Amino acid sequence: MKETFAGKVRKIMQDRKGREIWIQEIAIELDMVSDAEKRKLYRTILDLKRSGEIEPLKKGAYIYKGKKQKPQLQEVMWRVLRDRRKVTVDDLIEMAGAEKSYVKEWLQMLVRRGIVRKNKNGIYLMIQDPVDMPKNEEKAEKLRRIRAEKKKALDAIDKVVTLALEARMAVVEISEDADQQ
Repeated sequence: MKETFAGKVRKIMQDRKGREIWIQEIAIELDMVSDAEKRKLYRTILDLKRSGEIEPLKKGAYIYKGKKQKPQLQEVMWRVLRDRRKVTVDDLIEMAGAEKSYVKEWLQMLVRRGIVRKNKNGIYLMIQDPVDMPKNEEKAEKLRRIRAEKKKALDAIDKVVTLALEARMAVVEISEDADQQ
């Protein structure tokens, strides 16, 4: 997989994590000489600054802090549920930004485990608080199985394509031999 420009800049900064680094140093390492080339670097630095990955020390000098990980949707939904103790599907959609089908699936997993109970009016009430967020191992296993089946299918397609190309080359060779005789 081809590394992005931002990835290259990030790698240079990661190598000096915790130490001051100047934009000019990065430009030199990336063989950027002209101002036109450096504009891309300046935009990338601005993006990294906005994301909180780097912190300005002085004009042109930064320190790399690291990439911040966003919490997973399940973690956000879990915090909302533990905080409110009762939620609706719409509450979690709004507060966590998750898709309706994902929220419903997650809540059904909690119902099966006896952590929440669904009332008739669509409110999910927390009846047991295990503190640690329960993992949906069934779904993880299902996704692993789907990925394995997909890889198997793609491998089979690759074999068919290879055989078809070999057959085509054989036909072309036969035609060329027939034309020469």
